[in-house]
Amino acid sequence: MIFLGVDGGGSKTAAMICDEKGNVLGEGHAGPSNYQMVGMEFALGEISRAVEEAFKKGGVSLEEIQRAVFGLSGADLPENFRELEEGLQRTFPGLPFLLVNDTWIALRGGSKKGWGVCLVCGTGANACARYPTGEWLTLPGLGYESGLGGGGLDMVRDVLHYAFRSHYGLGEKTPLEEEILKATGASSFEELSFLLLKFMVSPASAALEMQRALSVVPAIFRLASSGDRASQEILVKQGRLMGEVMGHLARKIEPEGKVEVVLSGSIFKGENPLLLDSFNLSLHRVAPLAEVVFPGLPPVFGALLMAMEEEGVKIRDEVYGNLEHFNT
Repeated sequence: MIFLGVDGGGSKTAAMICDEKGNVLGEGHAGPSNYQMVGMEFALGEISRAVEEAFKKGGVSLEEIQRAVFGLSGADLPENFRELEEGLQRTFPGLPFLLVNDTWIALRGGSKKGWGVCLVCGTGANACARYPTGEWLTLPGLGYESGLGGGGLDMVRDVLHYAFRSHYGLGEKTPLEEEILKATGASSFEELSFLLLKFMVSPASAALEMQRALSVVPAIFRLASSGDRASQEILVKQGRLMGEVMGHLARKIEPEGKVEVVLSGSIFKGENPLLLDSFNLSLHRVAPLAEVVFPGLPPVFGALLMAMEEEGVKIRDEVYGNLEHFNT
């Protein structure tokens, strides 16, 4: 049997194929595939590109796939699932697949227990929980307004806030001024104001500019380490907001919150520890017994494990061993 796993996010897409013993046959990579950000056709095109690369490397055709699992950011509400499932059926006709939120595959790859809570923090922030009984709960990854803030886009908004204050003399000076101009390609704050207005009026029309703006995120961690107060405040705020929500989510599925909290995504790989320090403090104020863990396997491996389980394959140590060997 051959299985396909896909991890589609706001900045990149990964596809991988393996057999029932966890031997990886091929992998592929492409650009962003969160259709809420880049549009349906672009997203499907990137997913298809990653899958085709994996097929080519593995010498495998679509017809040979026993089961696929697509873990996609942007799969938040029933309407999202309907639209994405229709698009995937058009793109991969006849393919047996399961569509899940990308947090599900991150949790499955991150915890051998197979249950707990998971926070994926990359371009945006999404979270899910799986009860010991197997039931799933997914928080809508729709930003701060939907109850869970965090992620690169929220951090870009904070950078803009501090950079504009710095530029107009309404707060401490911060090198984030220069960094946000560099990231967006704007030549001045007047041009940056126009880009911001464009995004506020029609987010889709400014999607490419916001995608470019995400390149400022590594600078926040770097400047925080050099002592920039604005950058430090951004990291502390982001960690506090996310930690508090995850603490309550942990207690929701286990009264004492004694669960694994899987953290996945590029934001947790920043060079400065302030975000994680703030996250841990906020998490443990709500759920003192929660245990923070980082994924043993990347999310795309979680998609493969879920695809195998959908077909009744028992995940033995041999499977984990083969996947872990490839991952190293």
